[in-house]
Amino acid sequence: MPWCETCERMVADDELTGTGACPTCEEQFAERRRVPWHFKLLVVATVGYLGWRAYQGIGWLVHHL
Repeated sequence: MPWCETCERMVADDELTGTGACPTCEEQFAERRRVPWHFKLLVVATVGYLGWRAYQGIGWLVHHL
């Protein structure tokens, strides 16, 4: 949902005009920015690290019970 600076409100996607403008003030919205590749890499690395730590924790539990 884009934010309209002029109206100071969120505009739902189904409210936008055919050209992608705010229905109240007709301000055009800029295209949404893409997520940077290094953020995606950070998320993948974090998931991998936490998966490995979960594997180690489960192994430790099995060994000590």
